[in-house]
Amino acid sequence: MREAALKWFKQARHDLEMAERNVAIGGYDVAAFLSHQAVEKLLKAIIILEGGVPPKTHYLDELAVAAGLPEDLADAVKDLLADYMISRYPDVSGSVPYEEYDADLAGEKVAVAKKIFDGLTARCSPLEDLRADDPGAH
Repeated sequence: MREAALKWFKQARHDLEMAERNVAIGGYDVAAFLSHQAVEKLLKAIIILEGGVPPKTHYLDELAVAAGLPEDLADAVKDLLADYMISRYPDVSGSVPYEEYDADLAGEKVAVAKKIFDGLTARCSPLEDLRADDPGAH
């Protein structure tokens, strides 16, 4: 169980790092998508770590309920909900996805993801300990 949670957690951290890098290189739509993905994977890691089975969904609000997020973080999750689709599909946004995002908006999406990560630090500490013992961790 911990190993599965660690895999989700490591990928979540990587996705957050890649979101930050995409803001720096102008991949604003990708940064928004990866911010969503980072939070999704973090929530799934927590659910697994705490003995649950994560729902097979990309809906962050459902995962927030399953993970038992406090209200402030559950509200923050809502800021990323639409980005799973809008950042990728022209038929969802009605325009070209990459044109919907700029540096400010992408930076806000990354900041929301970081807020959620920071708010869940204590619940993730067992994963940080496992990650520290993993020679492949970066």
